[in-house]
Amino acid sequence: MNEKLSFSEIKEDVKNVITRNESGMTMNQIAEELSLSLEYIQTILTCAQGFMEDDMEAAAHLVEMSL
Repeated sequence: MNEKLSFSEIKEDVKNVITRNESGMTMNQIAEELSLSLEYIQTILTCAQGFMEDDMEAAAHLVEMSL
């Protein structure tokens, strides 16, 4: 990712990616639908592992630190 995202943008991306992933969409489908890079989606899904669905903010903080 070349541009600096705000925390609120990251949090929204985390929510959107996790929701679509849980509905069975592949990373490629998510990337196409949300116009996000595969690398960014993989970072989100990796950071979200181990977090409960209701703790997306913690996952978003990990994503922010990974960028």
